[in-house]
Amino acid sequence: LTVLENILAKGQQALVLVPEIGLTPQTIARFRERFNAPVEVLHSGLNDSERLAVWLKARCGGCAIVIGTRSALFTPFARLGIIFIDEEHDISYKQHEGWRYHARDLAVFRAREENIPVVLGTATPALETLYNVQQKKYRQLTLAKRAGSARPGSQYLLDIKGLSLTHGLSTPLLYKVRAHLQADNQVMLFLNRRGFAPALLCHECGWIAECQRCDHYYTLHQNQRQLRCHQCENQRPLPHQCAQCGSTQLVAAGLGTEQLEAVLKQLFPDVPVTRIDRDTTARKGALEDYLTQVQRSGARILIGTQMLAKGHHFPDVTLVSLLDVDGALFSGDFRATERFAQLYTQVAGRAGRAGKQGEVLLQTHHPEHPLLQTLLHRGYMDFANQTLEERRQAGLPPFTSHILFRADDHDNRQAGLFLDQLRQLLDASPLRDNALWLMGPIPALTPKRGGRFRWQLLLSHHSRPQLQRLVGASLPLIGTLSQSRKVKWSLDVDPIDS
Repeated sequence: LTVLENILAKGQQALVLVPEIGLTPQTIARFRERFNAPVEVLHSGLNDSERLAVWLKARCGGCAIVIGTRSALFTPFARLGIIFIDEEHDISYKQHEGWRYHARDLAVFRAREENIPVVLGTATPALETLYNVQQKKYRQLTLAKRAGSARPGSQYLLDIKGLSLTHGLSTPLLYKVRAHLQADNQVMLFLNRRGFAPALLCHECGWIAECQRCDHYYTLHQNQRQLRCHQCENQRPLPHQCAQCGSTQLVAAGLGTEQLEAVLKQLFPDVPVTRIDRDTTARKGALEDYLTQVQRSGARILIGTQMLAKGHHFPDVTLVSLLDVDGALFSGDFRATERFAQLYTQVAGRAGRAGKQGEVLLQTHHPEHPLLQTLLHRGYMDFANQTLEERRQAGLPPFTSHILFRADDHDNRQAGLFLDQLRQLLDASPLRDNALWLMGPIPALTPKRGGRFRWQLLLSHHSRPQLQRLVGASLPLIGTLSQSRKVKWSLDVDPIDS
């Protein structure tokens, strides 16, 4: 904010990117309170005419600050003086469909082209960003103290092996919840799984309701009496009997935020409980209403997914608990531990933000896991440096560069053939060298989505320029491959999902 004051004093404009719409209300309020200058907003919730109005104001110099999500990066400015990327580590900055780009990296490129500074802000830097610091491309500035009188929360691992769980809640956690509520404070429970339960199964034969378009289990949404696929958004009414054996003994398997809300209302009938996730905030303005309610202490127990963990300031929250994180500790995605460490640090930062002592309680079956021990006892930066070294030894990004070709079809025959032809094309290129590593064609981690079968071919090289030369020279030839017109294919530079 102080840097922005200097920028505005020079008659220049500023672009501030935030990862999600959910962060814009409080950010806008802070900026409008601080600056006597026009502040405009850009995000996907605006219609075309609203978006155009902001673009025109920025282009003619009619606004001083534009706050927006990733697409706001393309706003034309009359006198752009600085770009801020808030929560720069957040994967929401990556555009996964259509033309794929990373808004953080593109912002750095735009700032360089316009010869203006760019500031990447976060408590949990992405490993790529820390690598750029090590390479002297970026300069690291450290804020060593928490804002105001806030103190770091005490952090505890709760080993739940053998403990009785009430819908994912252990007895020691419930004891803590009661203690903090009796002290007239707020409690936040974090579960990154919306819906009532992640699966519906038959108690008689074991059948599980599965989306035929994705080969992915339906999520049960009890309040709407629906099954929803969180991959393709396909939905169907809640069945009354098993599709395989006809039994009516259908049971919910697993825990979601909707179920957690129902259980807590039973356990604490006189305590206001608020759930904040994509389902409860779908209506326009709903998130702002919920956040206002929380700020006024109208909610004593908060339940949320990761959208509740990012940057929100809840001064009366003194207990934060993560209920189910073990899946992140043993994922096949090499970035899973980084994402968990960032998420854990961000969630833990919600406790004790206004002078009150906070507590962070993490339920796990694996308290001895090295990742958890490093995070609790040495902090995120030690974890990040340790993980960077592991990535270097394994030859993984950011020490190598990746380009991913994806292809999909309706019959699961053409996509693999197309990528096999593409691999042969790349292998025959005169620019191909022994340092290039090709993996595939193989089915994607989610092999079927929205009725289409998905395959991929991964290219890895320690030299980004060399990899770009190889792919750049091969792109014009892809159209000559016989299978290229029978599939949908895409190219993703620096992919972060599959």
